[in-house]
Amino acid sequence: MAAIASQRTVMTTRAQMAPKAFSAPSVRGVSALPAVNQVAARSVVAKAPARGRLTTVSVSAKQAAAKNQQQITVDVDKPLGLQLEQSNAPGGGLRVKSATGNAAKAGIKTGDTIIMTSSFFGDELWAADKLSFTNSAVQAAPSPIAIVYVKGENTSINVKRLGKRAAPARFGRKLTEGQKANATHICVDCGYVYTDSIPFEDRPDNYRCPQCQAPKRRFVDYDVRSGQAKGMAEGTIGTAATVIGGLVGIAVLAYLANSI
Repeated sequence: MAAIASQRTVMTTRAQMAPKAFSAPSVRGVSALPAVNQVAARSVVAKAPARGRLTTVSVSAKQAAAKNQQQITVDVDKPLGLQLEQSNAPGGGLRVKSATGNAAKAGIKTGDTIIMTSSFFGDELWAADKLSFTNSAVQAAPSPIAIVYVKGENTSINVKRLGKRAAPARFGRKLTEGQKANATHICVDCGYVYTDSIPFEDRPDNYRCPQCQAPKRRFVDYDVRSGQAKGMAEGTIGTAATVIGGLVGIAVLAYLANSI
C-alpha cells in the first residue's frame, strides 16, 4: 500500500510540474495573440481564399468577353478619317490607330479592331486581314464604306477564316447628311442611291449597281427632298411593252381555245 501511495504522489507531482497549454485571453472577441503572429495569421487566412476567388473571376470575365465579343457594322462616308495598322492580336485584323471625322461619328474609336470592310465594288464585305489590300479596296469602293469592327482588341474572331459576306442592303435606309449632299441617282431595280463623290456621269458605261448588279442605264435622277426617282430608266418602256404584248397574246390564245 505504501508503494502505491508513493507512486500516486510522484504522478501528482509530475502533473503539477508539467507546463500548462497556453490559452490566450480575449477581450470582446479580440485575440490577445502577439501582434506579429496575429497579422501573419490574418494574412494566411485572407490571402489564400481571396487569391483563388480573384483568379477565377478574372479568367471567367475574360472568357465571357471573348465569347460574347460583338461585331458592329456601320456605314462610314468618305473621307473615313481612319488610320489603321496591322493588329498583333492572335485573331488578326486591323487596329485603329486613330479615328476622326466620319469614322468617329460612326462610333469607331482608337484601339478598336476592324475585321471586315467593303470590297472593291461595294457589293460584298471582305476580311480585313491585310493592311495594304484593305486600304486598296476601301479606296476603290463607292461611298459609304461598310465596316465591321469589334470594340478594343480582337480576342475571339479568326479574321483570316472569315468568308465573304453580302454587303448590307441599302434600300430604304436613311441617308446621312454627307450622303444626301452627293445623292444624284437611284437604281430603279433595287432602290440603291448613288452617293459617291465621283459624278455619276463620269462612271464608265460598264458600271453596275453595287447592290443588284443592274447596268448603268437602270439609274435615273434622284430627288433628295422627296426621296423619289425622276424620269424613266432606259429599257423600262420596252419591258412594259413586252409584258403588255405577252398579256394580249395570252388573251388571244385563250379566246381561240374557247372558240369553235
